[in-house]
Parts: sequence; C-alpha cells; structure tokens
Amino acid sequence: MSDFSLVPLGEVLYPRDEAPTTEAVLSGAIPIVAKVRFSDGGIELRDSSTSRTELIMVRRGDLLVSGINALKGAIGLHPRSAPGDIAATIHYSAYELNEDMIVPRYIHEYLRSPAFRRRAASQLPSGIKTELKAKRLVAVKVPIPSRAEQGRRLLHLDARNRLVDAMVARRRGESTMVLGRRITVGIEARHLLAARLREMQMDILTRTTMGALEDVLIEGLRHGPSFPCAVDGEGTPVLMPSATTGFGLDMTKVMFAVATPELRELDYLSPGDIIFARGNKPDQVGNCGLFEGDPDSVTFANLFMRIRVNSSSIEPWFAQYWLMTPMVREHVRRHTKGTGPSIQKINGQGVRSIPLPLRVSRGVQDWWIDHLDQTRLLAGRLEALMTKQDLDLAVLRQRSAEEIFSGL
Repeated sequence: MSDFSLVPLGEVLYPRDEAPTTEAVLSGAIPIVAKVRFSDGGIELRDSSTSRTELIMVRRGDLLVSGINALKGAIGLHPRSAPGDIAATIHYSAYELNEDMIVPRYIHEYLRSPAFRRRAASQLPSGIKTELKAKRLVAVKVPIPSRAEQGRRLLHLDARNRLVDAMVARRRGESTMVLGRRITVGIEARHLLAARLREMQMDILTRTTMGALEDVLIEGLRHGPSFPCAVDGEGTPVLMPSATTGFGLDMTKVMFAVATPELRELDYLSPGDIIFARGNKPDQVGNCGLFEGDPDSVTFANLFMRIRVNSSSIEPWFAQYWLMTPMVREHVRRHTKGTGPSIQKINGQGVRSIPLPLRVSRGVQDWWIDHLDQTRLLAGRLEALMTKQDLDLAVLRQRSAEEIFSGL
C-alpha cells in the first residue's frame, strides 16, 4: 500500500476550457493534433489545418488526454519548450497542471503506468474499459508524493530507460525497405539474404547468356479473377496482395469468396506457380511467391499475375529467387507506372521482358536453390529471434515503469 495520502486528480489537474480562433487554425499558426501515441504518449500533429469537429486549445505545459483511449496510454504532455500552442478535437481534454504539487513529466508517466490504470479501474464504473472523460478523470483519487520524491522516481525511471534504449538501438534501425518489406528489426538478417542474391546474380551472369521471362513461360501471364470476397466468406480462398510482402508466400493472408463465383480451371493455382504482384504500393510491385499447396484449391487476387515456367528448362524455385535479384528489382522499378502514389502497376509486357538467364545447367540451379534455401531459413530464424528480443525489451520497459510506480 502507498504511504501517501490520496488526492483527487482535480486538485492537480485543472480542465482547460478554451477554444482556438478559426483564423489561427486555418492559417496554420495553431496546428491540430493528429494523435497521441499509445506507445510513449508522444503527440503527433496533422499536416492539414482543417477539421470537421470542434477544437479545444492546448497550451504549452498542458496535459492532453484522449477521452476514448486514455487507459490505453493515449495521454500526452505538450512541453513548455514547444514553439507554440496547439489545438485538438473535442475527443480530447486539456489540463493545466498545478506545478506546485506535481512535476509535469512525473504525472505524465504515472498516468500512463499500469499502477494508475489499476487504481483508476478500481474507482470507475465497471463498464468503462478505456474511456476517461474529464469529469471522471478529475474524480480519481491517487497518491501524490512530494516533488522531491517525484524527481527521485523519474531519475530511476530515466536510468532504466537509458539501458533499455541502448539495447533496443543495437537491435533496431531506421525503417528500411529490404527485399519487399519495410522493417526496423532484423535488418541485418534481411541484408544477409539480399547479399547472397546479389552474389547469385553475379555468378549466373558470368556463366550464361540472357533472355527474358517470356522465353520460359509455358502459358501466358494470367491476372487473378475479380469478385467480392470477405474475411468471413465461405467460398474459395483468395490469396491477397499482402501474401507476398517481403517475398515468399504467406498462406494465412487470405480472404474468401462471397457466394459462388464462376471460376475457371486456370483461375486456380497449381504447385510451382509463381504469383507476382503487378499492382501494389510502389516499392512492393514485383513481390512474388511460389505456391506449393494443393492444386485447384486456392485462387489469387486480381492485383497478382500468375507465372508458369517450363520446369524442364528452369526450376520454379530458381525462377523465384532470380525474380528477387537486384537486376530484376531495378527492371520492375523502371516499368512500374501509375497516376496515384498509393497503387502503381507494371503491365504484362514489363513482366514478360524481365531479364532471365537461359540454359543454366540443372546442377548450378540446384546448388543456388539449396544455398539460398539455407540462407533464407537462417535469415528467417535471425529475424524471428531479434523480433522476440525486441518484444522482450518492450516488456522490460513496462516492468521498469511498474517497479518505479510500485505502491502508487
């Protein structure tokens, strides 16, 4: 139990009842809050200066609380060092702080902690899970240590967080697109596979002459069918564009046909088929994966092209890996076009003209397939390990806050 007396938050948080002027908002002088992050309580601002809802004023030094997601961590602190005041929609509440009693950073960290969530849950009506409107927040009674004690606890929290930050930094980098997937954790593992694909490309280019993908096709490229589908549909499973994110084929990324669409035999995938993203976000066009499931059981979304190669001249897995090489990725980038930034496409001629080595011996193909299979498996294990470590560090950070606010 806490050694500190309980004080209603209304004694240290004073609801601010101000609205910004329309002119100040439209001119951009007072920017609008886009969101308060659950992860760290950081405040993000909109690029636009328009709003369909009423706005409140958030002064420098104010605490900003999401009325809907406060108990999920959406509580921000607009620092006194900020360049100016900001505005937020009426889904938020702003509070001036009684700095004679509380250190701003302390109350920000405490209100986002599990200790506060437990205390609030014990005093709020049982139906409230995450919503925390002003009248309920100010009524919650919490222990308020002295400012000196608040400062001491913050020092301990900062020291622990620095250690966790250092460990996270060794495992996480800037968001980077590597082999068709944007990642921050496990970048080195993905770069390992990318390096081996580059080596394969250099080796094959010294061994043989180049042709095009159309030279090894046993039938024309085929778009996936188009029909309504849903997560809870009961018809044929449909592989969605996200199934090839990062290359490979994630068979869990499916939706299901609604009703019973008319599908032809060629609309279904067969083992050895490669599905190729002809339309997607610009840096994901060309992502592809090799299907190894049961024949005539799964179809594919319209934004895919199905590629069937002549397996007597080129192994499907060799073709799959070749489509991941830098040479092919650059070809796809040059042939990808679109009128909008979100979805761009490559046409059939752009795919058919993809440069492809011809008459590579079966022994060389098998060697590279085996080698890249092992590298892909190793990279996957490393990436999974680093992702698990990243999650463990997030838990460690939460436990640090738990201990710092223990008894409060």
